[in-house]
Amino acid sequence: MKRSRSSSRYLDAATATWQEVAAFLKKHRAAILPLGATEQHGPHLPLATDTLLAEALARRVAQKSVGLVLPALPFGYSWVWRDTPGTLTLSFDTFRALIKDLARSLHRTGCQSLLLLTAHGANVQPLKYTVRELADELPLRILHLMYPGLSQILQGTAESEMWLPGNFHAEEFETSLMLALHPDLVRMDKAVREYPPRSVLYEHSSLPMGALSQSGVFGDATVASSEKGTVWLEAAAEKIAAIWREFLKDKSGRISLAD
Repeated sequence: MKRSRSSSRYLDAATATWQEVAAFLKKHRAAILPLGATEQHGPHLPLATDTLLAEALARRVAQKSVGLVLPALPFGYSWVWRDTPGTLTLSFDTFRALIKDLARSLHRTGCQSLLLLTAHGANVQPLKYTVRELADELPLRILHLMYPGLSQILQGTAESEMWLPGNFHAEEFETSLMLALHPDLVRMDKAVREYPPRSVLYEHSSLPMGALSQSGVFGDATVASSEKGTVWLEAAAEKIAAIWREFLKDKSGRISLAD
């Protein structure tokens, strides 16, 4: 295993010693936890897509700002794909309990500010309520983000539309990011374009995404490219880093998340 990649403001916890982590937190007291999932991503992307993206984003954000980058959590709330082979889901409550335990551990060892950075959409809702409850328990300031300002990032450069506003899965955006980061894991010869029928039941009943799609793709993966992925990855990391820097600077916790 390679030695920890680090700078004065960035440390990779997975390859660091506990003494290095202690010294870093004593100076900076800020950590970034990448949150992913293990679930289907169409016929062309690996199950670890969200985890790989969260991990890459976390490293870039830390390099642009500050933070102890923690090992990525490879499991999330993936209930909508629970019937697809390979998908591993935590329950809503288990996911929330896990985040709470990790936050408590970080606070106990000196962390004062935590960025929960998810690349998996279904993690957003349980995170929202988990952070609220932790605010009543710990003096740990927590920020949770998932691709803020994405509509602006994609504007004028994306060649396809999202299935629903803010709802994407294994399509042009995620496939392009994976082509930029892990081209060897992308099977572009199997990429498809699918826009499943929109159903009000998806938002207002127990109907899962898995019941709507034949391929597991929501959008157009065929127009993805590594060139777009490189640009979008950099833009997303810069946007997240800017919000994180502002959050760390403003001790009141007030922050604008407008696009």
